Amino acid sequence: MKKIIYILLGCAILTSCQKADDNGDLGGWWKLLQIEEVANDTIIDKRNEDSFWAIQLRMITTFNGGKGRFQHIDDSLFIQMLQKPLDGKAVGMYNPDNERFKVNSLNSKRMVLQSEEVILTFRKF
Repeated sequence: MKKIIYILLGCAILTSCQKADDNGDLGGWWKLLQIEEVANDTIIDKRNEDSFWAIQLRMITTFNGGKGRFQHIDDSLFIQMLQKPLDGKAVGMYNPDNERFKVNSLNSKRMVLQSEEVILTFRKF
């Protein structure tokens, strides 16, 4: 009987130590569909490329080696890359040191972010 109590207590302690992801619709894998460069009205189609952002806890990871932290405050997404992506423009980060995006649209299936340089359109993967 004591063994069962110790096992249950151990399981409860282990499961209570996990951090909860409180990102809501923002959390998960996002496939970059399109980059619209604001300055020259150029649209770059990314649907056939493997351009992904992974968002979990307070971390963001890009498919090409970028890793950083972010804060989602009201209608803004602030990103600070700790490890810069190999090609920031390939994932829509034209200023990977400290990027600020306005969240134009965010739900469980679609996200549209806008910075001074680009408008990024994603779909949940």
